[in-house]
Amino acid sequence: MPNGASPQQKLEQELEVFTAKTHIPVKVKVLDWGEAWNRISNTLETGEDTPDVLQLGSTWVPYFAARGVLKNLNEYIDQIDSTRFVPVSWYTSHIDADTNIYAIPWFIDARPVLGNKRIMKKYGITPQSMRDYKGFSEAIRKVNEGKELLDYGAKIRGYAFPGKSDWNIPHNFAPWIWSYGGRFVEKDENGKWHSQILTAPTLEGIAKYLSFIVDSLVSTESLQSNSAEIAQQFNNGEFAFIVSTAEIVMQTRIHGSQGGLSDARIGQDSVTVLPIPRGTAGSVSFLGGSDLAIPAKSTKKEAIQLLLFLTEDASLDDYTKQIGFLPASKKVLESWAEDETYKDLVALLATGRTYPALPEWGTIEQTLVSMFSAVWELLEIPALYSEEKLYRIFKEKSDIIDAQLGYTPTHAMTFAEFQEIWKNSIVTTNTAKQETDQEKKPESKGINPTPYVFFVVLILGFIFSYTRKRKKR
Repeated sequence: MPNGASPQQKLEQELEVFTAKTHIPVKVKVLDWGEAWNRISNTLETGEDTPDVLQLGSTWVPYFAARGVLKNLNEYIDQIDSTRFVPVSWYTSHIDADTNIYAIPWFIDARPVLGNKRIMKKYGITPQSMRDYKGFSEAIRKVNEGKELLDYGAKIRGYAFPGKSDWNIPHNFAPWIWSYGGRFVEKDENGKWHSQILTAPTLEGIAKYLSFIVDSLVSTESLQSNSAEIAQQFNNGEFAFIVSTAEIVMQTRIHGSQGGLSDARIGQDSVTVLPIPRGTAGSVSFLGGSDLAIPAKSTKKEAIQLLLFLTEDASLDDYTKQIGFLPASKKVLESWAEDETYKDLVALLATGRTYPALPEWGTIEQTLVSMFSAVWELLEIPALYSEEKLYRIFKEKSDIIDAQLGYTPTHAMTFAEFQEIWKNSIVTTNTAKQETDQEKKPESKGINPTPYVFFVVLILGFIFSYTRKRKKR
């Protein structure tokens, strides 16, 4: 898939070393991420145009492994040496609670907050000042209120994120949910996985993320964009902050003629890596990435040679430094930590998290995409929004996830319970101000004056109209 700038060229350069050593020629086929899932599913099931070595999104491995379409790699475990890899990355090589290995970690996609250094300096924003949600919100508000314009008239805003049309939508919500102690799914006391959508910590994390829109810190226009479009606007200098893949950092060091960003606005302004703002459970980043696997229907005995070559330390070091994603090897990461910018990114691996390695995760993720897309639709059109509709969305999708996991819940959160949690979790400065103003007013004794005011205005309008007619006569 398209990893970093000039993805095919960079991988072919790496494979030239392999061919020189082994005299085995290799052909590279690049699939866009948007089409990859369907294309890979089809080729693994049918055996048509089966590749010999295959890149998989790390969360995809359990799904395909459970269907028997990936080769079991246990016989090569001594050559692979699992101790070389970061534990959170090695976890993605197999199905949860299964000892069979179906893939080898290739690189890690750690997603921090990326900040524009020039904009941060202009508004006196420091990494320390935006360590928590409140500080991050204040930093965004500072930039928004600055009303700074770029040369071509675009307004610089503090923050933006993609919406319902995005393929990364669960990844975008995940760090906020995890940082407030929430989970998408969890094991019960009997070891059965089940939905955690309708739990207080998960709802609080969702509410904090939605609050950026509710509190008008982020424009609803961004909800029409996908990750690539938001990243492009950040690269153009239109946003102070985004949460995105760290490959942007490496791209600012590569010239545009080679697919990089050194001559783009973000290359000139410079980019910095910041942790996800702390919640009640700390700062937890989303960790994704890619693994390499061999399709079960591959007949080439040379495939394992290629797989082992691409995941050995020397190759990982060389390739990841070209594409900007973190290597999955602990030893190679030590050299990355010497880089002033990347050392902050490496530090995020200690607290970052990935999804559970479940065969059902592929379908669960699609349910989450549907759920969050429906939520964004409510927020896009204020007239459609209501807490009851929000509750129904969460309840429906939570039930679907439980069904996908074969779990029968014994208790369901009521709407009243949801309202109480939501009221205490959603952040809105405008609402808070209105509540303060209300407190200053005399108590209304429970009577709403609005209908009476309307009635008086109606009567006065009638009298005024009648008087004008009398004068004309």
